[in-house]
Amino acid sequence: MNRREFLGTSLAATTALALPSTALFHRVAAGPKNVLILGGTLFLGPQIVEAAVAVGHHVTLFNRGITNPNLFPHLEKLRGLRSSSAAEENWQSLGRREWDVVVDVWPNDPALAESAARILRDRVGQYLYVSSIAAYDNQGFAEPGLAEDGELTAWNSSARFYNRGKAESERRLRALIGDRLTIVRPAGIKGQRDDSPDLLTWLRRARDGGRHIAPGTGDTYVQLVDVKDVARFLVLAIDRSLYGTFNLAGDPMTFQQFLDRCKAATDSTAEFVWVPQEFLHQQGLDPDPAVFPSDKFPFWHPEPARRGFYRISNRKAVDAGWTQRPFTETALDSLWWMDALGPGVVQWADPLPPEVEQLVLSRWGAR
Repeated sequence: MNRREFLGTSLAATTALALPSTALFHRVAAGPKNVLILGGTLFLGPQIVEAAVAVGHHVTLFNRGITNPNLFPHLEKLRGLRSSSAAEENWQSLGRREWDVVVDVWPNDPALAESAARILRDRVGQYLYVSSIAAYDNQGFAEPGLAEDGELTAWNSSARFYNRGKAESERRLRALIGDRLTIVRPAGIKGQRDDSPDLLTWLRRARDGGRHIAPGTGDTYVQLVDVKDVARFLVLAIDRSLYGTFNLAGDPMTFQQFLDRCKAATDSTAEFVWVPQEFLHQQGLDPDPAVFPSDKFPFWHPEPARRGFYRISNRKAVDAGWTQRPFTETALDSLWWMDALGPGVVQWADPLPPEVEQLVLSRWGAR
C-alpha cells in the first residue's frame, strides 16, 4: 500500500489528529504572502500548510478534493485534476488569478511538474518544488559530503522512475522558471503522517525491549529529516525569498548513536547486540538494496558504493538559517501517529521475524 492509499483509508483518524505543529516558527519578515499549494493534504503537504498559516501567510490549496478533504476547513480550496495526459488535466478553478508563491509538493512525473509550471509560471513570483536526494546520480553517494552541485540522474538512465523522474522534473522546471525557482532535496522524511516502516521498525524493537541484532559495528551512518523541519525550511525560503537548490538532510549520526537515541526516545531497556556483517552474511541476512528501505535492518547499508548516502551535506540550508528538531521529537511523532491510527488501519510486521532474529543471536552467542 502506498502513502496515498494508506492515508486515504484513514480519513477519520487524519481529521481528528490534524493538530497544529508545536515547532517554533519565525515571524513573516516582509508581510503575508498569497501562497498556492499544489496538493497539501497527504504527508508533507499538511505540515507546509500549518507552517505557512502559523506565520500569517494566506494559503490556497489546489487538489482533487479526494485525499483527506476535511483537512483545513477554513482555507480556500480549488478543485482540479493533474494528469500526465494534457487532455485529462483540469486547471479551470485557478481562473486567471495570480499568487506570490506556488509550492509543488509531490510529483515525480516530469510531465506533471512541467504542466503545472507552464500554467503558473507567468502568474506567480517564487516557485518552490520538493525534489529528493534520490535525484542525485548514484555514483555521488560513494563519498560523504555530497552537495547541491552533484550530478543528477539522467532521464534515460536505468534508475528507478522516482529517482530519474525527480531529476528530470528539476531540469524541466529550471528551463521554465529560471532564477525564480527554489528546489529542496530532502533525505528520508520522517515524523507525523509517515507510514514507511524503516524508523518505525527500530523504534518498535527498542520499545518492545528484549535482545535485538544491531548490524555491523555501529560505525555506518544514518541520516533522516523531520517532516516539520522540511516544512519550516520551505516557509523560511518563502519569507526570505531564498532561491536555488538546498539539501534538507538532518545531521548524520552513527548507527550506534541512532540506536542509542531510539532507546532514549522510548525509555527502552532493550539490548542491541552488535553482530558483524560477515556473520550476518553467513546467516543469509545481508542488506538488500533491492528492497530499500524495507530491509531487515533498515538504514544499514555498509556497501562502499553507498558510503556517503547517509552523509549528505546540509551546510547550505543551515547557513541560510535552517534548524532541526531533536531526534526524540521526530521519533515520538512517528510512534504516536502510527499507534493512534490503530492496528485496524496499519498492517505492520517486523521485517525480521522474531524467531529468526533470536536464532541468529543464539548462534552468535554460541560461536
